[in-house]
Amino acid sequence: MNPKQVQKFVLSYLQSTDCHILEKGPSHVTVKLSPAADRALTNRPYYWSFVDRTGAEPETMTFRWIFEPPGEDSAPGTPGLSPYMIGSTRVIQDYVYFGSGRLAQIFESVGQAGKNVMLFEEPPKGPGHPLGSQPYTAWLGANFKVGYECDMKREELYGMGISLATGIIDERFLEKLRDKRLTPKLPSNVHLLRNGLSLRKAMTQLENHLERKLRNADFGWAAEAEERRLDELARVGQYYEPMIERSATKEQAEALTARFNQRKEEIDWQYRPRVTLSVINCGIFHLPGIE
Repeated sequence: MNPKQVQKFVLSYLQSTDCHILEKGPSHVTVKLSPAADRALTNRPYYWSFVDRTGAEPETMTFRWIFEPPGEDSAPGTPGLSPYMIGSTRVIQDYVYFGSGRLAQIFESVGQAGKNVMLFEEPPKGPGHPLGSQPYTAWLGANFKVGYECDMKREELYGMGISLATGIIDERFLEKLRDKRLTPKLPSNVHLLRNGLSLRKAMTQLENHLERKLRNADFGWAAEAEERRLDELARVGQYYEPMIERSATKEQAEALTARFNQRKEEIDWQYRPRVTLSVINCGIFHLPGIE
């Protein structure tokens, strides 16, 4: 991400979390965090525990974020990064760029907040029938991450959806959502169709569908990884086995055997091919139509 992309992403985050922007420039922003953003970004669990216990009015922190990497002559504690005051408000300055700790913190906050969502597609603008009601079908959409792991690693992402009314599975469901206008509020003149599948059953069907799809993939990489595992085990065996046989004492042989077994376990963990499947995030999406 270049600085402009980072700035656009951060400003979008600040808007979505209801932060108050005090001042904005071409490459910086001064912002008073909302309670939600302050909880996520300032690492003040004791303060927020006090607020929750006492019901006190929270005082959130104010930042000035600079969307450029620091220069070579910049370092923490330099005057350019020292806190300053706006009236009675203390402002903390920080660099926010791709690879910075602050941006990673914001990414983590977005990931946690967006793991589960419920959204509705906005109907087309324009006059509709005042007494009409459009049917909406609920879809369970999920982003799956598939990892092909051995001594090397490759990952693939699958965005799939299943209709909770009919059980139809769309392998490109989340890709199609990019062109839709979604809102967390139920639009007017809309009624929701009854679900035929529970969320648990729908997720199970998505997982089974993806598993069947993965079974037809090319697993030549796994055979090659298994060959490397066996070769590495043979090489380590050629090193340890003669030493164990020539051990002068029983204790020495036991110690060498323990090291040999540990090394075999390490090789097995490193080289043995495996496929992992995890859910990154998911949501319920209500879309017009009966499917």
